[in-house]
Amino acid sequence: MPSNTPMIPSAPAFLEGRFVITGANHRTAGQELRDALFIDDKALPGFYETLRAKGIDEAIVLATCDRVEIAVLADQPEVAARAVRTALATAAGVTDSRIEGAFFTLTGVAAFTHLFAIASSLESQVVGEPEVLGQVKEAHRRAGELGAAGANLGRVFDAAFACAKRARSETAIGESAVSIVSACTQVAREVLGRFDAARALMVGGAEIGVAVIERLKAYGLTEVTVADPLDPRADALAARLGAHRMAMDAVGASLAEFDIVLAGLGGRESAICARDVAVALKARRYRPIFLLDAGIPPDVERAVRDIDDAYLFDLHDLEGIALVGQDRRTQAAAEARAIVEDEVAHFSAVEGGRAAAPVVTELRTHFEDVRATLLREQPSITADEATRLLVNRLLHAPSRALRDMAASGEGEVGQEAPSGVPGLIARLFGLGERRNKRGPKDDNT
Repeated sequence: MPSNTPMIPSAPAFLEGRFVITGANHRTAGQELRDALFIDDKALPGFYETLRAKGIDEAIVLATCDRVEIAVLADQPEVAARAVRTALATAAGVTDSRIEGAFFTLTGVAAFTHLFAIASSLESQVVGEPEVLGQVKEAHRRAGELGAAGANLGRVFDAAFACAKRARSETAIGESAVSIVSACTQVAREVLGRFDAARALMVGGAEIGVAVIERLKAYGLTEVTVADPLDPRADALAARLGAHRMAMDAVGASLAEFDIVLAGLGGRESAICARDVAVALKARRYRPIFLLDAGIPPDVERAVRDIDDAYLFDLHDLEGIALVGQDRRTQAAAEARAIVEDEVAHFSAVEGGRAAAPVVTELRTHFEDVRATLLREQPSITADEATRLLVNRLLHAPSRALRDMAASGEGEVGQEAPSGVPGLIARLFGLGERRNKRGPKDDNT
């Protein structure tokens, strides 16, 4: 439809045209920058206040080990995205130029699709991670508590949650993460035997690492320690896992204490070096250490693979062990993507109808006013006269507008025009259906 053609407000003119997601994630930025941008729970109220001061009234912060992304509703999405980027840079104490290359911005349908995919765990380092939906729900809940998320943004997130539920219930998407956790548990048992006397260290908060720890705890693991470059994130992870805390700078010297080491930072530099592992094994009298590197890029130096009694596996290794069912998991991911697309289309359609409702109400009120005025002016008029006059009055303004638009060449006004203003009117009043029902013979009467 031409841009100068009047039309009923739809989703693009309402939520779709105002919805934007901007930020950085494990695909666009390294761990060091993501750590700098991370917004912990204590800093959230102040950050939301900063956004409000910049004219952004509805926002939800998604801050995890994998991502720092902000979902926003704004009348000018591009302006809002720049404001969010500046606010994040200021809060992190870094320059705009440093984060510019790592930031992405999505608007409209692309932003809906990204959010729905995150909630459905399709944007995680390991597809199907079970904890992601809970993180998104918690971010939504917290934003609501702080008055940062209103009903409009809430509808977007509710639709994302419904999409995630469908993806989980209608596909085998969750089996990918489950299979990797199972493979990790299987290999760790082969290396260590039992878990009840084992001690585990988790460096960073990769969700697959959390899932592995929880599975190992179900098999008897009781001693868990966590370390993370960010103290607030380490505190939250320790509380979540019922674990002890350790400072990051103490990790290398403390490796000898642990039978299981899970790393999931993805920083520029290795969090665990081969030299420290070799020293730890000597101190342990070469009792084996099982290491899982879930970092992207890797957190454990590759040279560790060459050390006897150090059993290092990464996600690719575990996928190989869990190869049975790979085709099914790939198919499940494709099916889940299709569900995301379907749910985004459905949400846009529903929001389009919601946006049109005020116009329909106003049109109905206008028609009723014309009818009431006619009856007030001519109270004794017959039904036949009343309907004829009513039709004439209701069509007077539209007819004049159509003639004016035809004279000026606006809106593709013409008898056979399939689109433009006549096309819109035909759709609104079902004129094509009426003509088809009458048939050619009736048209000549």
